[in-house]
Amino acid sequence: MIDVKQLTLAEANLMLDAAQKVAEERGVPETLCISDAGGWPLAVRRLDGGKPTSVQIAIDKAFTAACHRRPTHTYSNAQPNQEAFGIMNMHGGRFTIFVGGWPIEVEGQVVGGVGVSGGHTADDIACCKAAIEALHESLGLTADFSKWDNWQAPPVE
Repeated sequence: MIDVKQLTLAEANLMLDAAQKVAEERGVPETLCISDAGGWPLAVRRLDGGKPTSVQIAIDKAFTAACHRRPTHTYSNAQPNQEAFGIMNMHGGRFTIFVGGWPIEVEGQVVGGVGVSGGHTADDIACCKAAIEALHESLGLTADFSKWDNWQAPPVE
């Protein structure tokens, strides 16, 4: 048997509150999603002025980050003529290969994903990180994003 950590709705809302605060400070009407480890939404929030199309995008970013266990912006190998080109067509087109999705890890275990849509690169990443930092702080832990700072796809041999 494997012991699995699961996010609660209260934790998802705590993360959304933190991401919303950052979005509002930046003046960006983001749409925010927290999913469980299977990519299913626990909570979705579209801020005032958020685009209706951003709802599905945020859900899909959270799905990709949770299920594939890495930030959505790390798919540089999914561009034309690269080894993972076409992956964005998987799972009915839900697989997202651009910025705004981040896995939520607790003590080395992916427990969910955060998806943010509606801003530019820096806005979406700031909201993702704020959500994850809020969860870690509530658990008495420190979020560490460093493993993704200079991440590169492994070379094809």
